[in-house]
Amino acid sequence: MEDQKSFNYSISHKHKMLVVSFAGEEMSPVVVPALEACREEILSKGEVSQVVFYFQNIDRISNEALASFAQLQRDIRAKPADLRLCSLKDPLKEKLVRMGVIRGLEVADDLKTALLSFPRVA
Repeated sequence: MEDQKSFNYSISHKHKMLVVSFAGEEMSPVVVPALEACREEILSKGEVSQVVFYFQNIDRISNEALASFAQLQRDIRAKPADLRLCSLKDPLKEKLVRMGVIRGLEVADDLKTALLSFPRVA
């Protein structure tokens, strides 16, 4: 259960934008319920057109958590909302792009770059 304690998420909501911060070392199988709770919370947020996933010190994502994470992304895109992922460590980013789990054009180096990459919302 230690893995579950070392992983957490938080959501900041401003206007039509969400910033979802993931913190911890690993998204292991035990975090799947937390990812599902995150998904439900995001989908319950009425009008949202822009979502940023901000990775803080996440080194690995297990296969079990990867499936939940991929579903979370699909649901956000279907909302429809623009998605950005930022602060991914290079080995993890390269692996996820290579596997087709994330889209290279949705990846930004840091939070500021991710936020500035969205078109302005009126």
